[in-house]
Amino acid sequence: MTSTVGLRRAAPVVTLCLLAGCAAVPRPSATGPSTPAASPAAAGGAPVAGALPSKPHAVAVAPAVAPPVRSEARVTLAAVGDVLMHDAVKRAAEARRADAPDAGYAWLFAPVADLLGAADLTFANLETPIAPQASQGSRAFVFNAPPAVIAALQRAGVDLVAVANNHAMDQGRRGFEETLRWLRAAGLPYVGAGPAPRAAGPVRIERNGLALAFLGYTYGLNQDGNACPPAAARCEQVAEVDRARMVEDVRAAAASADAVIVSVHWGVEYQQAPRADEVDLAHRLADAGALVVLGHHPHVLQPVELYRRADGRTAVIAYSLGNFVSNQSRNYVAGVTPDAVAATRDGALLRVSLARRDYGRGVEEVEVAGADYLPLWTENDTVEIDRRKEPARRPAIRVVAVDRALASVRAELAALPDPLPDGERTRYVALRRREELYLARRAAVAGVMGEDLLRTLGPAELAGTDAPAPSAPAPAPSARAPGPAPATPSAAP
Repeated sequence: MTSTVGLRRAAPVVTLCLLAGCAAVPRPSATGPSTPAASPAAAGGAPVAGALPSKPHAVAVAPAVAPPVRSEARVTLAAVGDVLMHDAVKRAAEARRADAPDAGYAWLFAPVADLLGAADLTFANLETPIAPQASQGSRAFVFNAPPAVIAALQRAGVDLVAVANNHAMDQGRRGFEETLRWLRAAGLPYVGAGPAPRAAGPVRIERNGLALAFLGYTYGLNQDGNACPPAAARCEQVAEVDRARMVEDVRAAAASADAVIVSVHWGVEYQQAPRADEVDLAHRLADAGALVVLGHHPHVLQPVELYRRADGRTAVIAYSLGNFVSNQSRNYVAGVTPDAVAATRDGALLRVSLARRDYGRGVEEVEVAGADYLPLWTENDTVEIDRRKEPARRPAIRVVAVDRALASVRAELAALPDPLPDGERTRYVALRRREELYLARRAAVAGVMGEDLLRTLGPAELAGTDAPAPSAPAPAPSARAPGPAPATPSAAP
């Protein structure tokens, strides 16, 4: 990327010799001492010997200083990666049913709920059907989850989810349609599925005076069912990747929205760099009008690119936001297991600020006005559970901000006496190991996503809260699926 630096022009200063008979003093030429000076006649005036002008020549005046560039509207968009409802994650939530809302699912996200909720709009990739009625069972690589997940995500501050991913049809077409009904009933907008042939969207959301258009796509589906039934009067589908169509979708959305954000489920699982064709597609989407591209599917983080569009504006491209919550790498042991194994438990909370800026003279642009990310980590104590001695113990799986976890550990270390009593040695060593883990994960995330955009929490944010957010509307507590609902902005073309 390059930056343009304006050059200031010095206003010419005219010096008049008002003393009669004074001699002209030659001025050095800017092009060198050998350049001849221009005569008055060459300048268009007729010289008169010994005469002075009756009035001074006009002095060039610099134009008035333009008013400063102003931001007239601003929206902060936050985004996290894959919400993977593995069976162990569901068991972790259910074990906290008595202590946390939403059947215990709010507990999974409580440590970061205030950070998610601080943004004007927060996105997540919902990589599971919500289909209790259409359930065909869940197993390895086939997901399903209860409606309480939707309520827990809303309580944590999530405002929009992507459903265009390879697990959308894990419970068949009936399960897919039921998922959309639950989302509509909860009032949680979704992107990447909707009435054919406009399944990708755009989903339009207004915040703080800015109109945002979201589009969503997936590279493919693990299960069949996306084809519309022959006799269906109204059919909803998952939007699949079609490069030419995607570019046209973005261009059309950009014509009637202030900013376009594209969610794309793509890439190679467990690879921490995008492929060349993904980079090329991201650039094409940006040049067509997208200001933000949110990638997911690899289950590990990939770099964030600040791409200079053809029109000079900057687009933020997050090639993969990794996992937000999952049971992957459950057997990772810090300092023993190869470090790369931990990558599926690394996550990031990306923030992008979008602003309408007034440059004066009637020129306004909506553009990226800031971007950063915060390292996240999925705590998982599965490896610490002795199944023989603790057969009833459920795993504790939840998402934390690395900075907060590190600050908490250091506070405990500071509270220990020095020298250590013999009874505190084991605890002290365990805390130092945790400190080492969090430092290593923070460095690993920065190594992938780039140091430039790494965000550090301030003292007030470090304090945080582990309490669930205020009560949010939830789906009906029974497992009965809601009936068809009228089209909402999240489902309309």
